[in-house]
Amino acid sequence: MMLIICLAPTASASSSGMNFIDTTLSSATDAYTNSITVNPNNTIIASSYDTFVELHNSSTLQLINRFDLGREVFDIEFSPDGGYIAATTLAIESIQDSVKVIDILDMEIKPQQARGNNRASNIDWSHDGSMLIVPNMNNGALVLNSTHLGEVMALNGAHTSDVTCVGFSRNSELMITGDELGKVQLWDNSGDALSFTLDVEEEVTGCGFSFMDAKIALSTTSGNIYSYSVNGLLLQSKDLGLNYGLRWSETEDILYVLESDSTPELVALDGSTFSHIHSTRLLHKSIDFHIIEDDSLLTKFFVATDTNHIALYGSPTYPEGYGVMGSDLDGDNIPDTLDLDDDGDSFQDDWDFNCFNATLCSRDPDTSTIRSMIISIDADTIIVEDIYTMSQTDTYTFRNLSRRSIISDLRISYEETNMIEAAFCHNMDANDYIQKLQDSIELSFGQVYNGTVKCQIIGGLSFSKTFDKEQLKFSFKTTYEVSPNITLPMLIYLNEQISVQDSSITHMVENHPILLQQITLTGESLSTLWWNSDDGVIPELNYTAIPAQESQIKSVMDLVVENLLLITMLSISMILILWALIRRRNLNSLIMDDEDFAEGEENSEIGDDSYVEKIDEEFSKPTPVINEDYLAVQIDDNPIVTETLLSEEKPTDRRAFTIDDDAELVERRDTKRRKGRTQRNAQGPIMSTKRKRLDGKLDIPGEQIIAGKKTARKVSKKVPTAKKVRRVRSVKKDD
Repeated sequence: MMLIICLAPTASASSSGMNFIDTTLSSATDAYTNSITVNPNNTIIASSYDTFVELHNSSTLQLINRFDLGREVFDIEFSPDGGYIAATTLAIESIQDSVKVIDILDMEIKPQQARGNNRASNIDWSHDGSMLIVPNMNNGALVLNSTHLGEVMALNGAHTSDVTCVGFSRNSELMITGDELGKVQLWDNSGDALSFTLDVEEEVTGCGFSFMDAKIALSTTSGNIYSYSVNGLLLQSKDLGLNYGLRWSETEDILYVLESDSTPELVALDGSTFSHIHSTRLLHKSIDFHIIEDDSLLTKFFVATDTNHIALYGSPTYPEGYGVMGSDLDGDNIPDTLDLDDDGDSFQDDWDFNCFNATLCSRDPDTSTIRSMIISIDADTIIVEDIYTMSQTDTYTFRNLSRRSIISDLRISYEETNMIEAAFCHNMDANDYIQKLQDSIELSFGQVYNGTVKCQIIGGLSFSKTFDKEQLKFSFKTTYEVSPNITLPMLIYLNEQISVQDSSITHMVENHPILLQQITLTGESLSTLWWNSDDGVIPELNYTAIPAQESQIKSVMDLVVENLLLITMLSISMILILWALIRRRNLNSLIMDDEDFAEGEENSEIGDDSYVEKIDEEFSKPTPVINEDYLAVQIDDNPIVTETLLSEEKPTDRRAFTIDDDAELVERRDTKRRKGRTQRNAQGPIMSTKRKRLDGKLDIPGEQIIAGKKTARKVSKKVPTAKKVRRVRSVKKDD
């Protein structure tokens, strides 16, 4: 494993340092640019859409001229000397007008024409500009004379499907063709096919020779990239995702591939190992591209965006007027006489009305749109969030690039926002920003180190329409550790307003002045406007320790001590009240009838047989109720003869009920009297239910009962054979 790691390529994926610079603008609002080319001296940009070819100045990006070729344009290419543009259009069998040439010097379309193919394909010039190669309608290609577009030779017989890619070698000794089935054929300069054939098994979208004609590269519809020697030996392969063609560097063994998936990107690969050298993320869909190199280095490139824009990427340059002497309010090194935004609030002076109580708004910045830095402390780290705001014009441009190139909808989606955010953050030189910001921060005790930055778009894109007034905002949030640990109180000093315009998208926004916001340890926000032109003024942020708060337990104990007397009095009062309530309840539960219970017999057991006989007499023979309305009439009834009960009877012979059954209470002599809260009267415990009496009336609880006391007699267990009973019947008095 160590050997493999040591032998692995050291190149790694990194940003190229290039950023979005600007765009051209087509004269047609509904244009969908699909091809692009630049003349050799990099002064004219040519692009095509629909049936038109437009020329723009590469410096000012202004429209130079526009040509209508009458048919849908597939591809365009500048001649090696830059005097002509060759174009392929949709071919028709009967009319030979699919290949055309535009004279740049005369700004006209040449009358000579030739017939190409009826499907999309490219066109290429020989190194001396004398010949053109273009696919034809016979599953092959044609080599044409560039002056009169006459046929020089036909490359037929090798393909069984439409040719989709053609090209000349750098010395024009070899030619290459690839078709939609994946078959690739090399040809010599006399038009004969070489002895070997390459097959990549899927449609070929790009092909070309390296700068020394030592190898060729192929790209397919699925995103596979291949390199072969000119002898047909496979060298390298790589899967990069959906792409729209490739180009070799003019002077180096570097292969450039244009990816156009969910994260469009221009990737630079090592031509020998296919290792990733660098890349540039794009903000939009990408169809075609053209690179510009200077001393073997990529300096800028143009991309067809599938909208009415041509996007320009490169290393940012200083704006016009930078470094010129003169009064400079915002401190951006551009004098106010040349600066379009004197106060740096992202509103051009001619349209700056965002101020209150000021006669000249261009001198009174809007604090909501100028650059701001929010500084806070979290544990042992210092967090600096740097927020930038784009102008409304640039905001509209980014919305158009993303919305129209992805899908023609009305609002920016999350996916489109993420695509732009990924481009902003990937193309930024994060290490340069972290180091510059770290050098600008000084502490009263200790120092910051080990910074990490997080880049994100915080407003102005998601779910917004093209011309919404909200401006695009993005931030770089950097977290630094502090060595040694943070000790309060502490002072933070900022000795300069840093700028990374040359290595990030911030070259498109105003960098000065800065709204400095301090988030205190208690969460309070303190703001101050920091002008870059203030010489010798260094912002100072003071962080002091938060006073220690007393614990809740200590606070409660102090409260108890302060009110001890009151708490004691309340406690004693509550105890006395509870004792009185309990005492009163106990007295109410011990009330007894003096007639039934003698003093000192509350807990005694029943030991006297006479008392049992008395209870039996009272309960077994109730006394009839005698009232003044009734008279006692003696009636002689026949004697009631009762049968003698055997000492032991069968269960089936037993009677259900007799009056003398209460005699069984005599046997319960060992039962103790109930104690508790049960209320009693002369007849016994007071029941809460109604009882049916022997005289046929109801015994209602609480009703006064008139009964006479009788002397208790002793009951014998023997039952007499016959007894004469005297009954008394009550009759109502006569009136």
